[in-house]
Amino acid sequence: MKKLILVLLVLGLVLAAGTAAAADAGILGKPFPEFTATDTQGNTFTLSEALKDHEAVLINLWATWCPPCEREFPDLNDVYGRYGDRVAFIALSTEQNDDLETIENYRTSHGISFPMGRDEAGLMNYTAGTGIPVTVVVDRFGNAAFMRVGCFNNAEEVTRVLDVFLGDGYTETFVLDSVPAEGATRAFPVAAEHALIVENETAKPVIFHIGGIDSPLTFYVIPDDTARLRLEITAEDQPENLIWYEEQTGTYRFLNELLDPERNAFVCETAMPGTEQGHYFYACLQDITAEDPYLIETFLMRDDEYIEELADALRANGFEISWEYGDSARAESARPQAYILHAVDQYGRPVAGVYVNFCTDTACTMAEADENGTITFDGAPDRYHVQILKVPEGYGFDADYELYTDSVYGEWMLRIRKE
Repeated sequence: MKKLILVLLVLGLVLAAGTAAAADAGILGKPFPEFTATDTQGNTFTLSEALKDHEAVLINLWATWCPPCEREFPDLNDVYGRYGDRVAFIALSTEQNDDLETIENYRTSHGISFPMGRDEAGLMNYTAGTGIPVTVVVDRFGNAAFMRVGCFNNAEEVTRVLDVFLGDGYTETFVLDSVPAEGATRAFPVAAEHALIVENETAKPVIFHIGGIDSPLTFYVIPDDTARLRLEITAEDQPENLIWYEEQTGTYRFLNELLDPERNAFVCETAMPGTEQGHYFYACLQDITAEDPYLIETFLMRDDEYIEELADALRANGFEISWEYGDSARAESARPQAYILHAVDQYGRPVAGVYVNFCTDTACTMAEADENGTITFDGAPDRYHVQILKVPEGYGFDADYELYTDSVYGEWMLRIRKE
């Protein structure tokens, strides 16, 4: 898919800056380099000194021109107000033109309470971030234990990260490779592969063959005013890390916002562009923590006549293009031949020894998660009421949680809570 991104860049389609960028996670679990910075109040901030009277240090790398940085500062400021006595915060601008006076004006105008300064130690180079903001948490042992490239969604995400590193129970470095999920017991639909399902009956898939890209790409003609879309993810994905981006508005939505609990599916509706807005637009599903973030990419077009318009735009930039209409029917081979649950904790790690019941009105059948956290039930297709019976010691679940399957085989990620 990386080659498609190059195509899109040639066409001038700019993705949401700062929302999806990769970084070198090789720093995690290793000592973070000692550094000293002068904040906008003239105070000296030194990592080792901060760790003497704090349980952790949160380092935020940013710039005054960065919209996602600005978006997350209120959340960071909120958490600082509650955690500042236990976690030291420092925000360091990576922009060479951001002098201390400029940063102080930014800090006061945005009502930010925690210290801010310049990245004079070159921490951005050490983290190998390809985008900002970057947030690193250094634990009480001086090791980099968490890193995120891209803004937090909300203050509660920040607290869920920090809570991992606080308290007497934190006795050795624990590498946190993603934001822990909320503690509530939940289930998310998953599939064998990433897929975009267009549910408009009038929609037609169009298969584009682009020179230099091995696999053909599927775009869609949707003549309706509104596109109705369903997104399918895999069991390896963390929904909290996925965003759905639409180029025509320059906005994105986090996948969790698209979960329809009644349908137990990730769905969204988006307006198809009018003539004054252009005839087609780019959309994609991204994993903001992945080295190659693009999981699903497509164009949506208003009418058949615009297929050739898109093809010409690609040809104008030197690409060989051919296309044909595709089959709108989805291959049944993609559907599992059993009911499958993947039991994971809030860190996305598998949990063995989870027991559940698959119940109908007349009978219940118990099933157990194997060493990979996978629960497989191959009973006759029916609408089953899934009840959690038991979890291993050290884990918990909401006793009133209920999951109902479809009357066809399917696959879900079942999240329980590591206490």
